[in-house]
Amino acid sequence: MLLKMIKSNIGDKIYSRLPDFFEVLILFFVFCVLGGTPIPDVNEPYYIGKAIHFWNPDWVLDDTFLESRDSHLTFYFLFGWFSFFLSPYWMAVTGRFLTWFLLALAWRRLCFTILRVRWVSVPCGLAMAYYVSGFNMAGEWIIGGVEGKSFAFPFVLFGIAELVRGRWDRVWIFLGIASAFHVLVGGWSVIAVIIVHILCRKRPNYHYMIIGGLAALPGMIPGLLLDYGTVGDIVQESHRIYVFERLSHHLVPYKFMWTRILRFLLLTILWITCCRFMPHGSGRQRRFDFFVWGTIIISLIGFILAYTVQSSESISATVLRFYWFRMSDVAVPMGVAIGAMFRLLRLTNLLRHNAFRLPTVCELIIAVTVSVMIFLIADYLLFGGMMFSWTVESDIAVAWCISVLICRLILYLINECKIEKRILSFIDSSNLVVRIGRITQRDGEHSGFSIGKIAKGEEYASISNLKIWKGVIYVVILIYAPFVVFMDLADSRTRFSFPKSESKVPMQAYKWREVCNWIADESNTSRLSKFFIPYDSVTFKWYANRSNVAVWKEVPQDAKSLIQWAESIEELYGISKRMSNSESHNGRNGKNSELILNKISKKPFAQMLSQKTPEEMRVLQEKYKFNYILAPLLPDISKRFGYKIVYKNSEYCVYKVENK
Repeated sequence: MLLKMIKSNIGDKIYSRLPDFFEVLILFFVFCVLGGTPIPDVNEPYYIGKAIHFWNPDWVLDDTFLESRDSHLTFYFLFGWFSFFLSPYWMAVTGRFLTWFLLALAWRRLCFTILRVRWVSVPCGLAMAYYVSGFNMAGEWIIGGVEGKSFAFPFVLFGIAELVRGRWDRVWIFLGIASAFHVLVGGWSVIAVIIVHILCRKRPNYHYMIIGGLAALPGMIPGLLLDYGTVGDIVQESHRIYVFERLSHHLVPYKFMWTRILRFLLLTILWITCCRFMPHGSGRQRRFDFFVWGTIIISLIGFILAYTVQSSESISATVLRFYWFRMSDVAVPMGVAIGAMFRLLRLTNLLRHNAFRLPTVCELIIAVTVSVMIFLIADYLLFGGMMFSWTVESDIAVAWCISVLICRLILYLINECKIEKRILSFIDSSNLVVRIGRITQRDGEHSGFSIGKIAKGEEYASISNLKIWKGVIYVVILIYAPFVVFMDLADSRTRFSFPKSESKVPMQAYKWREVCNWIADESNTSRLSKFFIPYDSVTFKWYANRSNVAVWKEVPQDAKSLIQWAESIEELYGISKRMSNSESHNGRNGKNSELILNKISKKPFAQMLSQKTPEEMRVLQEKYKFNYILAPLLPDISKRFGYKIVYKNSEYCVYKVENK
């Protein structure tokens, strides 16, 4: 009997959890479609390659990048052992499914913690993913390939969920785990939570902060040891290269595209306008809003510091290398998605308990006309074209966001005018004693006038005829725009595709894999072989399992290796040789420094090689010890340098470089 009762209780608990499980599964499916780019993604050869090499140094032998110091030790240690029984491709598949499922679980928990309603996490997740991908300022993402931050972000969301619940002690543990996977993602989240503590006037529990700090040590220690034992001048130069030459599109705000800054600013205004923090709102929503504010404050400090120390390149590089804008790129879209749903649910509850009239056909026509006019005007003023002249999706996003904000402002003004008109007409037509004042609804929907008949003891009644239009705006923010993009992504990412990391032409991509597969065969090339390949090739090791000289994507993290990488890029692919170390340290400052990209030949790889002299190629081969050159088929460089063609297909050619 007892056994039956236990089985019955277990069955009831499982049955009660089934809706939650299916909600997570649907979220997981949404993330799979949104993040389902062809394998490998642009960063996966970098991180998965380092993870494989951590456990199996014989995977690719004598490779400068793979043998550089490891910065994401926790990710390499916990994920790299999959390489013993999985290929790199299936490691990427396994890692993606694992991170996306963790993200779906964490996002569902956060949404339910704040909103207390099932299934709303699905449209919120869709909206969050859309705004992160379309409105980011510094190129941040949350759903994509496998790397350290792919595991860090779910634990950050778990930590925010505990923060919202008021379980302050557990927050530090989750953020400590996130910091172990990616020290910057977890570290900025910790600072944002500290700002929440300050705004909530709550003293943090230092015991649990210490536990979280201990959990973060596997992520902090490798980062602190990267430049250990390196001369200060080399460290400063490596910071300058890292910030201003390699990753300025992520780190330097005055080098961001103005459309990126504009769209993020508009999204922030949209969050403040539609999902603004209300002091009398629920405690859960307040703490979440405070976290978003914390990330915005961090981003604002980054902007101020960037422009304050702009005159000193060395100080700027030291300050800006910490990704000040990483968390705001993710937190503000989260705030828009959850905050708009919070307001929509409250508005739906108001509409359920209050009578409202449906809009007339005339009002619908006027609203649509005004929205389209604002949309086209925003496009014309910003981009100098009309609707079908856009070339990038972000331009559409900017114009759409402006139209939503203006429509929201128009609705607010119309609402206020109607309220005042009703009040004046009521006063003129009534001889009763009335009280007129400003009230704020409990749900925080709006502040508006109210009229109370004190003589008859009637309660205050909110006067608003435009709640339905506010609901339409929230639906547009949460469902319409994200779902349209979702359908396009689903169409492009679920049908047969190919990696575009080497070429945008399908035939070239297939031929690239074909030549890499030939190289991977040990009967054709030795495992000790080293290749000279195009500088923008990112999947060579992934397919060929062979070492290569420096390429643009494979930038090391430690200072010494980073300097060597920059010198190799300029010598191998540059128009002129790089300065010596003494010249680069003493002569490179501010505006006089020349970017590495400006020194790289813009011509195709084979054509760039054909312009080098045999003596230059001999010097490069002696220094970098490459045995083969993998280049496009045309132009043929075999006769110019005396190289032997050992393999070719319709697109690519492999030259054997004889050691002399």
